[in-house]
Amino acid sequence: MKFENGALAPAGSACLKKAMTLFFVSHPKCAKPLLGPFLTAADAECGRQVMRSDGATVTSSQAELDHFTKWHAENNGAVVRVFAEGVRNG
Repeated sequence: MKFENGALAPAGSACLKKAMTLFFVSHPKCAKPLLGPFLTAADAECGRQVMRSDGATVTSSQAELDHFTKWHAENNGAVVRVFAEGVRNG
């Protein structure tokens, strides 16, 4: 670190980043994924079932995973699991 204008210069990012595969639910009529990110393909599959669309597919891509994205992916997975259980039971 070095001092510039009396301020301490940051040594790096405060966010932990890790390359990881994230899963999404896409549809051929849309350019961007409709649901996601998800940490697991199983959660993305639940999202596909919740959409109830024959054209929906699970896709994946490599991305850097920071704390914010990880939180969203975990939250998205929990939400679609709850909705998928409702679709199966009702």
